[in-house]
Amino acid sequence: MLNHLSFETQKDLLIKGWMSHDARWFMAIKQYFGIDAANRLNQSVCREIGRVEMKRLMKTLALLPPKDINEYFDLKKAAMSLYGHGLAEYEIKIIDKESYEMHLKRCFAYENIVKGGIQNQYKCGILARIQGWIDAQGLEHELSPALAKCMMVLGKECCYTIKLKFH
Repeated sequence: MLNHLSFETQKDLLIKGWMSHDARWFMAIKQYFGIDAANRLNQSVCREIGRVEMKRLMKTLALLPPKDINEYFDLKKAAMSLYGHGLAEYEIKIIDKESYEMHLKRCFAYENIVKGGIQNQYKCGILARIQGWIDAQGLEHELSPALAKCMMVLGKECCYTIKLKFH
């Protein structure tokens, strides 16, 4: 039955299914425990999911932790393609050998929190997932600004600077 669906279509269905689960989980936690608990748990779970995803991807590809920013970006691009295909549009600006800026131009989380009417309460979970990816690669990092309310909701450009510490 699935043979007539392309790999991309199948992957898209799986990603959308996961994101639907994620949104419903968040709203259930919000309903039963409040927005503060939902935000706190969402960021924690997103970071842990990111760690698991990246560890599995690296193991499957038999990859060691990246030695430099180029190896890091090769793996990040692969992870974004696999786990986040079609969910966001972003640009990367490399600052130096250890730092880059990530500018989100379009974000599925922003779109959905606006649809759900919780845009003034939501705190970013997207970058928490990316932090989990970084953790799984054995890298220390600094994120600026710290995770807080959605920047797009605040009328700001969603832009984070990430400084990595390669070993």
